[in-house]
Amino acid sequence: MHQDISEDDIELEKSIRRFREMFHAKVAPVPRAKSLMRRYNNDYDLVTQKIMQLKDQDDDPEGEAENQVERGAMDVNEDNVDQDLQDVADRLRVLPLTEDNVRMFNMARRTEIPYSQRQFSCIQCVRDWWREVPERKQVSRCRYCKRRYDAVPKDQEWGLAAYTCQNCSHSFRSYGQMGVPAPCYRCRNIVLPIQIIPPQRNPSRLGNRSQNPHGCCAEDCYNRQEPYVPGTHCVHPRTRQVRGLPRVLYSSQNHESTGSTVASCISQGSSMECDIEEIIQEDLRAIPEEDEDEDEDEDEDEDEDE
Repeated sequence: MHQDISEDDIELEKSIRRFREMFHAKVAPVPRAKSLMRRYNNDYDLVTQKIMQLKDQDDDPEGEAENQVERGAMDVNEDNVDQDLQDVADRLRVLPLTEDNVRMFNMARRTEIPYSQRQFSCIQCVRDWWREVPERKQVSRCRYCKRRYDAVPKDQEWGLAAYTCQNCSHSFRSYGQMGVPAPCYRCRNIVLPIQIIPPQRNPSRLGNRSQNPHGCCAEDCYNRQEPYVPGTHCVHPRTRQVRGLPRVLYSSQNHESTGSTVASCISQGSSMECDIEEIIQEDLRAIPEEDEDEDEDEDEDEDEDE
């Protein structure tokens, strides 16, 4: 039976994930993050700011009177510091000053999580999806089989593609895949896509954008328009179905855990398949035992990919 998942449970889990992502899952194991989020009413931004203030206080050289005054105003003196906050700050302070860690510190000071929109696919479940994921760790879990995957490489993405013909300057959109030539609708010149545009969640899905059937001048299009252009390919789902070709054009690689991936924590925009709250609810219902086992086995560096 599915356990009841309340809105409070979802908000707590979301704040835990975002807080841990701020520090790349390096210094805050789940139990400590959960304790902090409960104590600070899920305000992961505030907790992050307090931790960075403590870290910077310890890092500052002695004798800087101006900084001493500022730190006093921040109310982070040793008499009233939350020990969990201090422990996380201490762990951050001893991290090597690599380029990645310095970038992490700067982002944490601004309480920012850089993200990008990426495509994922699961050959086992014959599906693909788009997700907003942290730039540093572009991983997503298939909502059907729960396997974890790396993002489809940019040069292999497919879907609604944007084109600009170098021959007649005509700009248009059509189904395509990066690196696969398609014919210009106006002059029939061979054109390569500029980018793949993430699908919109609310409007009608790709393939049903109008009541008119798809048709193009690609050599293998199921509804080929004449004159066709030799050497071009149509990746429209209907064409692939008619030709007996797999729906998934590129299979995402299984993600190999390094112990620094946090489960999905970015709020999804209108271009994604669903909101983060829905994903968290599915995770809490479907894999609570699995995550608990990982927490025990991997302690501070456990892997909780989405």
